[in-house]
Amino acid sequence: MSLDLDKRHRAMLREMGVRVWLPQAPVAAEAAVEAAVARAGAEVGPEVVAQQTRPAAAPAAREAPPPVRNPPPRPTVAAAPPAGVREAAAPATSGAWSMGAAQALYAEAAHDQGARWLVLAETPAAALQREPFNAFEGDAGKLLDNMLRAARLHKAGVVLLAPLVRGAAAGVGAALPEALPALLASAQPDIVLVMGRLAAQALLQSSEPFGRLRGQVHTLHGAQLVVTYDATYLLRNPSDKAKAWDDLCLAMSRVAQP
Repeated sequence: MSLDLDKRHRAMLREMGVRVWLPQAPVAAEAAVEAAVARAGAEVGPEVVAQQTRPAAAPAAREAPPPVRNPPPRPTVAAAPPAGVREAAAPATSGAWSMGAAQALYAEAAHDQGARWLVLAETPAAALQREPFNAFEGDAGKLLDNMLRAARLHKAGVVLLAPLVRGAAAGVGAALPEALPALLASAQPDIVLVMGRLAAQALLQSSEPFGRLRGQVHTLHGAQLVVTYDATYLLRNPSDKAKAWDDLCLAMSRVAQP
């Protein structure tokens, strides 16, 4: 794009500090190019000028490589799972659990006519390492006591509580597969109440969701078993306390009450 400026416009632009370059006229430019070529031809000769102005030949096309027949098979590499995706976990097993010593609850109110309860409560490992173990210690222990009293277990015949710990350190508690059958044989409970999702899945050797394990009566070494939430979980999720009460009512319906 060129500007058709007269002398007045150019003077105004100079006052503003704007420098203007005017393109050379097309005719004059072509004449200048022809003159330059003529001078070059006179100096180096017409043959050199013709060679320099002749268009370059296109490069020869390369031969395509011969096709490879029967290429060797590539080794198969197992694809890694996408980031953030984990493989499905195996069902929980009882071998990773330990059981603390069973203790009698509400022993002062026990009587021969009442039902025999065995409560297996999922417990943090730190609580089991403290001696003596107190099932009713802290907020979780107070909630556990309130739950059992609401189910009238403080007036039952016998109530035994055994804490279950997952992955406890060596020397803490006894291995669950050996300790549990011995406790069931000696306690002869009418009903077993398992409190805790992971503990229930381990005892029942099941990977079913906890919601499917609740609301029904299971059998463990010939004893009736009902599962419900543990007190620590209910402290974090108080909206599930009504479901826990339903589980306790199911357990109470399976045994004779005084």
